[in-house]
Formats: sequence, C-alpha cells, structure tokens
Amino acid sequence: MVKKKKDDTETVSLFPFLSILACVIGVLTLMITAMALSQMDNQDDVWKRAEEFEKEQQKITEKQEEIDEVKSQIEDLSKLNRELILALEELKKLKQEKTKIPNDITPEEKVKLLAEANRLEKRIEEIKDDPMELQKEIDKLKVELNKRENPVAAEVRIQPGGTGVDLNPTFIECTKNGILVLDGPSKDLRVRRDDLRKSLPFVELLDKIGAQNKGTVIFLIRQDAVYTYNIASSVARSRYCPNGKLPVEGNGKIDLSKFKNAAG
Repeated sequence: MVKKKKDDTETVSLFPFLSILACVIGVLTLMITAMALSQMDNQDDVWKRAEEFEKEQQKITEKQEEIDEVKSQIEDLSKLNRELILALEELKKLKQEKTKIPNDITPEEKVKLLAEANRLEKRIEEIKDDPMELQKEIDKLKVELNKRENPVAAEVRIQPGGTGVDLNPTFIECTKNGILVLDGPSKDLRVRRDDLRKSLPFVELLDKIGAQNKGTVIFLIRQDAVYTYNIASSVARSRYCPNGKLPVEGNGKIDLSKFKNAAG
C-alpha cells in the first residue's frame, strides 16, 4: 500500500504578533487619552472653584479692613467725647472759682475776674451739646459696625459642575465645631469634630454610602472648617467611602435645590 505524503506546506497566520501588539497599543492610547481629557475637565473645574474661593477671601479681607476702620473711628470719637466731658467739668469748676471774688482785691482785678467768668460761661454754653452730638455719632457707628459684623446671611446655592454630576451624592456640611448631614436618611445628623473618629452613626452612614453603586459624600467646607474636613475625609477614606469637597462662600444657609433639580 502506498503511503500518502505529508503536506509540507506551512500555514500562514492572519494575525501576526506585531498586529496584535499594535492593536493593544492603540487601545491603551485611547484609554490614556480619555483619562487625560477627564482629568483636564476635573482640573479646570477645580481651578475655577479655587479662583472663586480666592475672590471671596479677598472680599472678606476688604470687609474686615472696613470693620477695623469703623472700630478705630469709634475709639477715636469715644476718646474725644471723654476729653470734652472732662473739659466741660473743668470749665464749670473754673467758672465757680472765678465767681467767688475775694473782698481784698482791687477793682481792676475784680473786673478781670468777672470778664473771665463771663468768657468761661460762654465757652460752656458753646460746647455743652458737643458730648451729646459725639455720642449720637458713636451710636450710629456702633449700629453700622454691628451690621457689618453680622450681615444678613444670604443663601449659599450649591450648583452641579464638572464630570461627577451622575453620582448619587450625600452632602455633609463641615463647620468649625463639627459636621451636619444635609440630606439623605441621616439628615440633620450632627457630630462634634472631636467625636468624628469614634462616632458610630457617622461610620454607619459612610458604610451605607460606600455600598451604593454611585454613592459618594460631598463635604461642603465653611471658611473656618478646614481642620474639621481633614478629619472627616480621613474617616471616609478609612471606610472606603468615595468623597469629594466643595468650598462654601459666605455664612448663609446652604441651598441644594439646583443640584437636586439637575440630578433629578
């Protein structure tokens, strides 16, 4: 029997190694480009918010300078008012002394003393209302100072922006003394700053948010609450809870309506 000869021809692959490598490099390039663009969007949003925060800080500095100036005016006027009152009392004493004319003086000296007493009386009449006017001015300045130190707080509106608008956020306000949960099932939960690391309700809230598909915490940071935020975000990271931050401009009540309307 005749044996069939083996086919000595070699097969040719349609997907050589270099083609596969080129495809992989192309896919990686697309992924890196997409990540870079996303990061640029995030960076632009961060820079924008940083610039807005700097502007607000400048406004606060200018307002503080105005307050200091008003305080200085009040101090100066108060000092002047005290000096006027003392001068008025001194003038009254001098007038009383001048009117007590001794019997053993010459007629010329008596005329001089009477003239001086009359001059003092006129001067007392001229400045007697000055302390009252100054006090009115001081009271006005104090009212103005109170308005500047305690302005009517406008609402602070939190607006959506950047690339994270498709998240399911829970907003937590950071103040100097602690945190306040503004929405969600734990709304109105308050935790003191010193209790953040050991607060069971706060930890349970972070665990619930971290277990959600798009759950995240947005810390809203007041001007004097950076230290509180650092502690709260550290606890969130330790519970593997995604979190972000937004600076809050001013001292008004926080309004989340625009963010909720955009999300809903």
